Amino acid sequence: MTSRERVWSVFKTLKADRPPFNFWMDRDIMNKLDKELGDNFRVSHYDADIIETFAQINYFPTFSGEYIQDEITTWQIKGAIEDYSEVLDAPMPNPNDINIYQNIIDTRAKYPDKALFTMLIPPIGSIGGLKLPQDFMMDLISEPELIHSVIDKIMPTMIKVAENVCDLDIDVLYIADDICMSSGLIYSKKMIREFQFDYIKPIINLAHDKGKKVFYHTDGLVMDILDMFMEYNIDGINPLEPRFNKGEEFIKKCDGKLMLYGGIDNCHIIPEGSVDDVAMHIKNQFETIGKHTGMIFSSHDIPSSVPMENINVMVDTIKSLRY
Repeated sequence: MTSRERVWSVFKTLKADRPPFNFWMDRDIMNKLDKELGDNFRVSHYDADIIETFAQINYFPTFSGEYIQDEITTWQIKGAIEDYSEVLDAPMPNPNDINIYQNIIDTRAKYPDKALFTMLIPPIGSIGGLKLPQDFMMDLISEPELIHSVIDKIMPTMIKVAENVCDLDIDVLYIADDICMSSGLIYSKKMIREFQFDYIKPIINLAHDKGKKVFYHTDGLVMDILDMFMEYNIDGINPLEPRFNKGEEFIKKCDGKLMLYGGIDNCHIIPEGSVDDVAMHIKNQFETIGKHTGMIFSSHDIPSSVPMENINVMVDTIKSLRY
């Protein structure tokens, strides 16, 4: 069974030979392991089943904020604009520019048997970087009409990009934008609906019309909005961080209507536990979640301090699991 067949078995609620998997780590150790173990080490060395690709588009390329960056993290220290009205007359990029999709095309050609999840940043994430996050969040409250005007400006281009992505040989349209944090929602449910989900609804529909699954990434505690993911016909979520979300509660609330791409505790058990702790965690997550709904193992960023024997046993344990 190829990786792609394995992933689609999960999508079709069939029993694969084993659960599919992927994982993420801090960028410094990923760069190091790419050099030591082989390019794209998660695939070349560990035979991960999923590769995440990207629709690379900047809706406002002439506006640039200020950032500082190391090998792990980028921090924005200054916004690109003072007021959102500055971008209302800016020209939109050409959604048919091949450069937007080259990463996807090249990856599919190199890995024909892997499942491709192609990331698309939705409205709030796409325009939020024009200002510092705290300023943007205040604008959502004080100037909602102006925010809607900017989103309305980019939406035709965003929808066309999503359509072009879904015309390529991908498996999942992977919408990614953090709307939760460790204590719960970043925005109110009303604001999530108004500024995010209502805008991505036509994108979800066109992806489904083209035979693609739609997954959504947000960090944090997501239990209060599981009903919204299902209401908007999103197929699966990532990563359902175990330190904030209980697998049993997820299964009960979703009743098989929402798949999981995640479930691995990247913050405590994988980097800090013993190899026995890691193996037990993976087995428990499979028994709790993987046997009751569609599950693809994955993690948020595992710290660079992690012992490599923990990564090895994590992968070996996943590969040993049987339905």
